[in-house]
Amino acid sequence: MKKYLSKLSRTQQIIILFAVLSLGFIYYFSKGALPVQKDAVTVNVQKTDKGETVIQIQDKNSEEIAKDFPLNMSENDMRDVIHQMSHQKVVADKKWGAIPLTNKRVNRLLEVVKENQANYINTDVYYGILKRWAKGDFSRADEDHNAIWSLQKGTVGKADGLASSKEERDFIEENFKVKQ
Repeated sequence: MKKYLSKLSRTQQIIILFAVLSLGFIYYFSKGALPVQKDAVTVNVQKTDKGETVIQIQDKNSEEIAKDFPLNMSENDMRDVIHQMSHQKVVADKKWGAIPLTNKRVNRLLEVVKENQANYINTDVYYGILKRWAKGDFSRADEDHNAIWSLQKGTVGKADGLASSKEERDFIEENFKVKQ
């Protein structure tokens, strides 16, 4: 193989490398461990007693959450899921990945963390975030995002604050199939 590659021009070698990396990227994200949204979600907009707008997502795939988030889920996948769910609630220059943030998903992730508390290094971080979210408290979602982002050794895409209800709605419409 090395003999064959050495006969190719530098441009041809780069094209082959790019093709191999692209195929690997496509394979990883088509077969990856994280769930992909299959069906349209329903968006409910409500007002709290304090007059704040709260957006809740409900999706048909919620019944399949146990399959999407198995009890033996890796800690790396846990971080990725929390990170991607937080994107709907925060403002950041760059956001890679989006998973609908639903009550059923948050509750399932709490079960997964409880099951893996002896195995996960950052159990307390995940519990803190998910317990707040389970209560509907997203007042620190930017800090939650950045805590996970730091654990992932992020360099780009730090959250700069909380998304307004319009920004959150726009994010949902851009990233998820929404039932009208």
